Amino acid sequence: MTKLKRIAALFLGLSLMTGIMTGCGEKKGASEKGNLELSVHMHFYGYCVFDDEWPVFKKAAELTGVTLRGTAVETVSDSGQAFSTMLADKTLPDIIHYDGTSLKKIGIQGALIPLDDLIEKHAPNIKKYFEECPDARIAATASDGHIYYIPGTLADIDQKSLPSQGFFIRQDWLDKLGLSTPKTVDEYYNVLKAFKEKDPNGNGKNDEVPYFKRTGSIADLYQLFGAHEGYYINENGEYTDGKTEPELKTAVENLARWYKEGLIDKEFYTRGEQAREQLLSSDLGGSTHDWFSSTASYNSKYTGFGLNFVPMAPPADINGVVKEDFGRSILHGLGWGISKDNKHPEETIKYFDFWLSEEGTKLASVGVEGVHYNMKDGQIQFTDEVLNGDGGVPSYLRNQGALIEIGSIHTIDAELAGMNETARSGFNEYKDNGWVSPSVPPLSFTESEQEVIDANETNITTFYNEQIQKWILGAEDVNATWDSYLETLKSLGNDELTRVNKESYKRSISE
Repeated sequence: MTKLKRIAALFLGLSLMTGIMTGCGEKKGASEKGNLELSVHMHFYGYCVFDDEWPVFKKAAELTGVTLRGTAVETVSDSGQAFSTMLADKTLPDIIHYDGTSLKKIGIQGALIPLDDLIEKHAPNIKKYFEECPDARIAATASDGHIYYIPGTLADIDQKSLPSQGFFIRQDWLDKLGLSTPKTVDEYYNVLKAFKEKDPNGNGKNDEVPYFKRTGSIADLYQLFGAHEGYYINENGEYTDGKTEPELKTAVENLARWYKEGLIDKEFYTRGEQAREQLLSSDLGGSTHDWFSSTASYNSKYTGFGLNFVPMAPPADINGVVKEDFGRSILHGLGWGISKDNKHPEETIKYFDFWLSEEGTKLASVGVEGVHYNMKDGQIQFTDEVLNGDGGVPSYLRNQGALIEIGSIHTIDAELAGMNETARSGFNEYKDNGWVSPSVPPLSFTESEQEVIDANETNITTFYNEQIQKWILGAEDVNATWDSYLETLKSLGNDELTRVNKESYKRSISE
């Protein structure tokens, strides 16, 4: 996953982002007392806040003797603001949870303690995890050589190039209009156009939204034109910057036309996380690119008008290639560390270590046995309450404290067990056909390289996102301003940023 994708996934949508990243419950009060109570700051994705009453964490308290008490407040909706406010407090919470980049930064600045010695002495499961998953150790290691946080995974550590998201389309609308599932980008365009013009919902209004997206970005569609949003590994195994390639210009030029013709949701920049719910519940949405489990769950939720929203193969791009660029990296990008004000670092690292034990992995992945699932013939069987929960199994489990992006492993078997047949068939189709492109691995930077990143990355990302929005919405013409766009990227230090990323990648593959 590229840096820009990681940022988007981190703050707009990513893990098990949509099926999994929907709803984290409301804080209800103090947890039952364990032998040791530790405070934790957890506020991420703009809405997910630690709930003292999550059954999964209460079960962990029974097993470990450590109870967590959340300090973040839900009245603050911006996770970045909540993080900054927390850091300004005179005394920090015992445990700080956030994205890995930020945790390493505040670790170097002294807000978190180095974990190297604690792991060596008291955390055999973390040691094993870092040995078996080198990506996790690389991600956790700051530019000063120390480890300040424990990252977590989206899947088993031996899984590579697994699907995360895929294309979905209204089969009921295709059937009504006598259309076949599109297999190329041109066919996909023609189907979206038919959805817009031929009233497939039958209400006599031109109100259909052919393509929608709930992350405030349509970068998912760049792949149809051979383009990439940011850094990726090309077919020659080279680390490449997609932001500067002519394929991006081609993609933006075409998608601006799609937007102008009403084929893309006019409100995709502002509708946000509720886009899928709003447009499918009102029989207006025609197609999207999203997580398999949660997206497929809508068919059983809205049966009154025959909703049949099904996965489809990625349309072949303009070069005839069938591929899916939005696979999952092993790591989800978040984790937790121990603050400088924690009076119980040894007990805390042992608590972290529990979540990477076999028992902790299962608890983090599927919840509490006898409450959320039972074992039958050696297989996980979710309870009816979980299977019938709003938004699908991942959403329900998140409201119970499972599948939360802490320093834990989320097993793929658990995810598959929670999928309905529609989701599972789509997931397996993408996996078995080898459509998923390899993700960019986590990189480790020297102090001088990190200085280049800190000096340039934020400004580049801000400029890039603003320019893409201007092009898509038609405020500027991409052909007329492409050269000046490249010049601005260069003036903001993009060449230097790309250089340090490439050098880090070369080191990682030579080790």
